[in-house]
Amino acid sequence: MTLKDLFRRLPIPYWLCILLGIVLGVVLGTRFYWTFLLWGEAGDFRWNNYFVAPFINQALWGFLVPVVYWCYLTMPIRKNSTSTIWIKAIGASIGVALFHEVVSYIVWLTPMHVLGIEPITRESVQSALFRIPAGFISQWLEYWIIFLLFAGYEYATKFHDKQVELARIETQLSDAKLSALRLQLHPHFLFNTLNTVSTLSEINPKGAQRMISKLGNLLRGILIEDKRMTIPLSEEIQFVRDYLDIEQARFNDRLEVRYNIDERVAGVAVPGFILQPLVENAIKHGFAKRPEGGKIILEARPEGERYVELIVSDDGLGTLLENGPPMEGIGLRNVRERLQLMYKNDYSMSVGSTHNRGFEVRLSIPILNALVHEANTDTGS
Repeated sequence: MTLKDLFRRLPIPYWLCILLGIVLGVVLGTRFYWTFLLWGEAGDFRWNNYFVAPFINQALWGFLVPVVYWCYLTMPIRKNSTSTIWIKAIGASIGVALFHEVVSYIVWLTPMHVLGIEPITRESVQSALFRIPAGFISQWLEYWIIFLLFAGYEYATKFHDKQVELARIETQLSDAKLSALRLQLHPHFLFNTLNTVSTLSEINPKGAQRMISKLGNLLRGILIEDKRMTIPLSEEIQFVRDYLDIEQARFNDRLEVRYNIDERVAGVAVPGFILQPLVENAIKHGFAKRPEGGKIILEARPEGERYVELIVSDDGLGTLLENGPPMEGIGLRNVRERLQLMYKNDYSMSVGSTHNRGFEVRLSIPILNALVHEANTDTGS
């Protein structure tokens, strides 16, 4: 590893390491001064003894941070580290701590001697040598504090990166599942729509032409929705309206549709293509096999401050099961799976139906964001 690479890999810039060392040196160097000042003995405070020594100690660590970081990179201590690594790491810590202690005395005593404040004598050298072992222990502990800070930073960074990677993979998986679910619905939906247009072309060619235009709008809506996971509720309602226009022509206007959409939720983001399967289910199981007409009601309203409630109900045949919940076909299962993928457990979906009393599906989904799009369709009855 080159020196340039070492400085580039430092978690914080080298100049900031030096600045932090100096600031910490000033803080620790003046701590005794405030005690002297509090007791009214500031005149007895000896700056060369009480301030200079701790200041040099901490400031020097700021300069030596790259050395400690190099030791951390080349002799990393892990659970599976060999005894050789441990011996090298401990030896390096002893060497750096001893170097720091000796240099601290040199940096401290030399200026004092040059300035004539405290000349270097045989006694002062012997005193320094006598104090080196005790100072060495302090420097050795400070070395390992810096070493462990690097270890903590690395583990925190790896943990964060792992969480980001897991979130990215989960998002990709969810998107893939959502796309698969949408692709599962589109052919089913298009087949039914084309069958409706084909039937209409035999009895009302002009009406069939209008329906083909409607179908074109639907196809454009599908292509646009494929690029967005959520769309404004107003766009989803317009999409369903185009689909129901085709179905109303198919049933010779025997199908009545009512829209009760609260304008306050017209711009709320909802999963694209979420209501059409519910509407199609109501037609298929409610009126397709019944000679008389029927009614479908689409409702949307706020549910508290965090949720929007979507309801699709009909007065058709309903389910033939008198006991237990109604069976869910591909459309209902698809809707439930998409809501689970997008909102986890922060949603609700209830299905209710009885024989000859119609069918009702209620969705409650969180208002994650209210889109700025204005409603581009009349959402009244």
